[in-house]
Amino acid sequence: MQAIAEINEAIDTSPGNVSERPHPEAIAEILRRGDAFRQLEETACADTRAMAARAVPGVLRPEPVHVIRCADPVRRRDSHCRHYDSHLLTMLIPLKLAPDCACNGDLLMYRRPRLSVSTLGNVMCKVTHGIHRKLPFEWRKWLTLHDLRRGHCARVPVQLGSVYVFNGFALKHSNLDVEMGQRRSLLIHYYDPGHSLGLSELVRRVRGV
Repeated sequence: MQAIAEINEAIDTSPGNVSERPHPEAIAEILRRGDAFRQLEETACADTRAMAARAVPGVLRPEPVHVIRCADPVRRRDSHCRHYDSHLLTMLIPLKLAPDCACNGDLLMYRRPRLSVSTLGNVMCKVTHGIHRKLPFEWRKWLTLHDLRRGHCARVPVQLGSVYVFNGFALKHSNLDVEMGQRRSLLIHYYDPGHSLGLSELVRRVRGV
């Protein structure tokens, strides 16, 4: 928890200029000072590489992508946007939680993983989810709540001090919006198998990630 407090202080006291804010990579290095997080990261990465050696042909791109996500009642563009990650391994580290209410930014995991993926199929999924992202916020929220009521996805309440590890390439996921306060998370994505024909990298550049 001391590392989480240090990270939040660094973010809260940084100047308004985006270029002067702490980089997500530097935030992750604060966590890597601790043995528990470093060992967890090493184990998760080794397990993913072993899985990929059996199931994913070709060479994985080893460079991780670090992202800080902040959500509040104003910033809602990343809420209710279902998607698959471009990477085989995702680590989610909650940094700050919003008050517990109907919509507090919780992670949503869809129940049926995709078991096989072609490059064409993956690109089509990204196009479909890109269209979904462009829908009005109220429509996206209604669709998410509909999926929750029908049991198509499950809400994952998270706790500060915990790390959540999952295969975002196989599991479709999304987030609720935030009605009050702010929710802040660090996301680290590892091992891009290259099934997006460069589309993922283009999207990250457009979104400034």
